[in-house]
Amino acid sequence: MQIAKVHIENFRSIAECDIEFTSLTAIIGANNTGKSNILLALKRVLAGDWVNASTFSESDVRGHDPDRDIVIEVTLDPPLQYRRYKEASAVSIGCLRFAFTRYKKGDKAGQRRIEQMCLSPAGKQVAVPTSAPKKGQQLKFEPLLGIPPEVRQAIPVVYVGVDRSVRNQLPGARNSLLRLLLQDIVESFEGEACIAESEDATAAEGASRSERFSEAMTVVMGLLRTDEFNDLEATIKAKSLEQLGFDPTVDEDMLDLYFAPLEPMDFYKNLDLRVREGECAVSATELGGGVQNAIVMAILQAFEQRRKKGAVLLIEEPEMFLHPQMQRSLYKTLRDISSRNQVICTTHSPHFIRVEEYQEVRLVTKTEDGTAVAASSLERTTARVEKLRKELDPERAEMFFASRVLFVEGDTEKLALPEYAKRLNIDLDRAGATVVEVGGKRNLQEMALIAKSFGIPVGILFDSDTKNSDDECLNRELLGLGDASTQTWACEPDYEAEVKAAMGDSEYEAACSRHPGLRKPVKARLIAAEPESAIPAKVEQALRWLGRSD
Repeated sequence: MQIAKVHIENFRSIAECDIEFTSLTAIIGANNTGKSNILLALKRVLAGDWVNASTFSESDVRGHDPDRDIVIEVTLDPPLQYRRYKEASAVSIGCLRFAFTRYKKGDKAGQRRIEQMCLSPAGKQVAVPTSAPKKGQQLKFEPLLGIPPEVRQAIPVVYVGVDRSVRNQLPGARNSLLRLLLQDIVESFEGEACIAESEDATAAEGASRSERFSEAMTVVMGLLRTDEFNDLEATIKAKSLEQLGFDPTVDEDMLDLYFAPLEPMDFYKNLDLRVREGECAVSATELGGGVQNAIVMAILQAFEQRRKKGAVLLIEEPEMFLHPQMQRSLYKTLRDISSRNQVICTTHSPHFIRVEEYQEVRLVTKTEDGTAVAASSLERTTARVEKLRKELDPERAEMFFASRVLFVEGDTEKLALPEYAKRLNIDLDRAGATVVEVGGKRNLQEMALIAKSFGIPVGILFDSDTKNSDDECLNRELLGLGDASTQTWACEPDYEAEVKAAMGDSEYEAACSRHPGLRKPVKARLIAAEPESAIPAKVEQALRWLGRSD
């Protein structure tokens, strides 16, 4: 089961938006655009113990407008199958709807409440039998009110926030990473044999681990049963009988109330992670943020290693506290996890995005109408993916984070253009703009189409030299990409010729002689950095466009 789509209205910065998700989805965008609000909306309705009126507050309502309602609709794929009675046919639940609204009538009119509803794949409220089916009796149906606990439990959602608190991932937290892992262990607990640990335990040889656990807990309860404990238990039982109208001295058997040992999962849920420091042991929840982050990420990797299936992981900024190599390693872990689970993360790091997997990117921007989300509509074909597929390249992936992007053919332009920008007093980093080399002229169009599909303003600087009719056709196609959001500049016949024409033949040759024995890209960068060297007109036009803030 995965979250196929979420529809959100009036939640914080979001006026109204629909976001579709893949098995691995990266939500990107500038700060304060609303990325975290998307994950927070899912967390509020799916990752908590309960959803009620206190799940939201008036400060969560967009614009703090008392007349607005928050609406969150989560579409599931495939739909969940639910039975109110095991003898009845299953009904399909395709969407869960949550609304932070108000009572319309009665004594509570005007007060906030949570409306929860199960919808069919067709968007209609789900109807269920009013009673268990009986032979010869026609079934009657009624709307399913609320969202049954079994439905919520069928969607294990784990939220890993920016605070990276170990406490949130301990077994005691609902739908934590460790609880999900331990649930699998408990399922295998019953039939597993337990080997005797000492000669005194030989009588228990051959007993299952579950039987040994019960025996051990009985011993523990015997130790706990002090006089005070027994008196407390007896008092609670007597007072309960009195509350029910019975005489505790006569009707003792009417309510057999007593404290019982923990079940295995109850025991696991009370476990803590501890760290030994010399002679002392401290809870991992008391350690510094960096260490807790490392532990949470280690639990995440253990989650992947144990091949856990069917969970939805919401992760805020997985790159936190990690150097680039570990970011790449964690990205591989998340991709492995997404083959059996769903991973939805927010990120500012290009290490968590692949250009060829552009369909996994959701670009969040802030408009006058609030948070907006863009996904690529560009068809993902095998040929296109194979053309784009290369080693993970964070520099090329930076295009998804740019306010504007200028695509160039290779390293020569990639190294030289930032030097020209400095001389023109254009701060590309401050402008949020970037120059991306694409590894050859024939890759320019594909990269440009991907960026354009996200609404990112695109510039293309390319060599117009032609060796055959295919080159002429490619030049026409690149020039044909120009529109209101796309600018193209053709170097005649190539970049070096534009530089030479701007500087003059003799000055260009003299500049080259000042940097002998260097590779062409390095030589181009050094020439561009010389204060007296002329700046090619097309290069200056491209850089001024790239540095614009509008």
